[in-house]
Amino acid sequence: MADHSPVEKAIGSEVLLPAILVVDDNAAKRIAVRAMLAPLGHNVIEVDSGREALRAVLRRTFAIILMDVRMPTLDGYETAKLIRQRPQSEFTPIMFMTAFGGDGAEAATAYASGAVDFIFTPILPDVLRAKVSAFVDLFVQAQELQRSLESITTLNAALWASEVRAHAVLQNVADGIVTAGEGGLIESFNRSALQLLGYREEEVIGQPLKLIVAPTHHDEFSEAARAKWSLLNAKGIPAEATQTVGCRRDGSCFPMEMGISEMQIGSRTFTIACIRDVSSRTAYTEALANRALHDDLTGLPNRTLFADRVDRSIAYADRADESRAVLLVDLDKFRTINEMFGREKGDALLRAVTGRLSGAMRESDTVGRLGGDSFGILPSGETDVEAAAAIGWKIREVFEHPFLVSGDAVELRASIGIVLCPQHGRSTADLLRRSDLAMREAKRSGNGLAVFVADPADEAARRLTLLTDLRDGIPRGELVLHYQPKVDLTAGQRTTGVEALVRWRHPTEGLLAPAQFMPEAERSELIKPLTDWVLNEALHQQRVWSDAGLDLTMAVNISARSLTRHSELGDTVAKLTETWGIPPGRLILELTENAMIDAYVAEGLELLHAMGERLALDDFGTGHSSLVYLQRLTIDEIKIDRSFVTNLVSDPSDAVIVRSTIELGHNLGLIVVAEGVENEGTLEVLIENGCDSAQGYFFSRPCPADELTRWLTESRFGAAVGVCG
Repeated sequence: MADHSPVEKAIGSEVLLPAILVVDDNAAKRIAVRAMLAPLGHNVIEVDSGREALRAVLRRTFAIILMDVRMPTLDGYETAKLIRQRPQSEFTPIMFMTAFGGDGAEAATAYASGAVDFIFTPILPDVLRAKVSAFVDLFVQAQELQRSLESITTLNAALWASEVRAHAVLQNVADGIVTAGEGGLIESFNRSALQLLGYREEEVIGQPLKLIVAPTHHDEFSEAARAKWSLLNAKGIPAEATQTVGCRRDGSCFPMEMGISEMQIGSRTFTIACIRDVSSRTAYTEALANRALHDDLTGLPNRTLFADRVDRSIAYADRADESRAVLLVDLDKFRTINEMFGREKGDALLRAVTGRLSGAMRESDTVGRLGGDSFGILPSGETDVEAAAAIGWKIREVFEHPFLVSGDAVELRASIGIVLCPQHGRSTADLLRRSDLAMREAKRSGNGLAVFVADPADEAARRLTLLTDLRDGIPRGELVLHYQPKVDLTAGQRTTGVEALVRWRHPTEGLLAPAQFMPEAERSELIKPLTDWVLNEALHQQRVWSDAGLDLTMAVNISARSLTRHSELGDTVAKLTETWGIPPGRLILELTENAMIDAYVAEGLELLHAMGERLALDDFGTGHSSLVYLQRLTIDEIKIDRSFVTNLVSDPSDAVIVRSTIELGHNLGLIVVAEGVENEGTLEVLIENGCDSAQGYFFSRPCPADELTRWLTESRFGAAVGVCG
């Protein structure tokens, strides 16, 4: 090469030209890499095997080694380990050229063998040149620092002849040079050091050498560290520059590279510190590292960083014995859209999707781009199938509105695959692979959301299917209400109220009872829209009956989850009772005793009671805190569980419990309702013991509104017909 590169440096008569070693058994790939690097003007040396690479390393020093992983005889990993065993090449940067795409296990093997970076095929010329330039710059700077240290060695000899000449050299070296005596106190500060640190010479002479280093790094000047420097110098080992944190006179800190060496003049030993500000280089290196772990287009964590965070989440979940979820989001027909609008608009659309996905997630969640039009979602904290489904629905809502790209409205949909750890795997590779399978099933079925099915009887898959069907079924009108009368036992044994009981007319499973879907709904966000629907439908029917002259109270079951902090139940009840013209006190909200576990339930009940609504405690006697609840909560009535009422006549123990409960309720001023009345004998005992109201198959099974309307007008236990307000 006739013209020398600008980065050539002369040391004596020797010219150090940064050289790059390319190791690949494929000649075409070597030629391609050489062509990509040609604009940099560096010396590129090619070899076709690991053995030839070892021979090349023995002959000279390289700024960086670009090496293929898959090679015969000695592969890239084995070659790298052998290169690292030689002291002269122990720290030579090795960058693997590979197509494996960031697999966690292979990446670990690569780093263990000595890799400092990767370049993935197909190789992008700009990325290759940027990475190589960074390492070449580091090589040149290291050579410059070495030259500075060698100039100090030359200075040692010059000091013997002339201290004046030595001082002149110190003052004109570009790097900051600080000398200290045997006690570690500063004796000289050259001009560059004074400018770098902002001191005047008289302020530093006689101060400890650690003055130039941030307090958090003072241990680098401990007795042990000084002894180590002395030992290295005694063995003739040249000092290595290390990075630390410098501290200026004004207290500001900056990244600083410092080489420490010792010299002896007569009987005196001096410590020499060669320092330089490496802020710009550190910033560049950090930016390069950030780029290696983030997607260039969207700025999201790339597949490598996303996989690392999944690894960490799995490890934490395993220690805490918790469930974690990973969601894979794949855009439907994005390739067609990309071809239609062009690459530039396609990239803009991906950035718009990124913005919506990130906005829909919590700050603690991880949203990553796994490649192409695929995104990964890693929710923080414990995540079961209900929580994962809620996140999946939130993501689907992101795509409900068109994306505006350069003035064009683009309709876009996504398919989402869900996996759970440990149910579906305990490794990142397994979870990502199975989330892809789940995503493909979501795409194939057209549901847009699917959980990985490891087994046809997979409970998580069954629950997700149920929740998804229910979420879609509520707006489709698949829910229905059946009503059961509540008969007043104190005045004529006539019906004065009804209880609304929800059923689900499933498209394929038929009519489902609450026990078949309500437990899952109560654990998910579906409990709110379901409760809102039931309240609206029940109050509407109450209005219909009222207009027909049937003045009935309406009881609706409420989940404790509807009364958590920031609950909107009070607002919903106020709005619906006003909409349907239901006076205060005609709606009864029933909560099961076993569900009363949230500290905010009491506050929610107080609010509803203050609005004039009546509150009932359902299934009384089956929980663990019956009396505590009666003492702490604002309750108007209690309902004795059917398990005590059904065998009331034949079981003396049940008779005692029922009688005691009625007395307790009356002493507290509560209305007492008995559930599960199935025969005349049970009814007579309840009347004898002063029970206020009763429900059960003896009167009527729960039935649709039209059937109950006929029963209310024809049965001897029916409602009195009159004019209602």
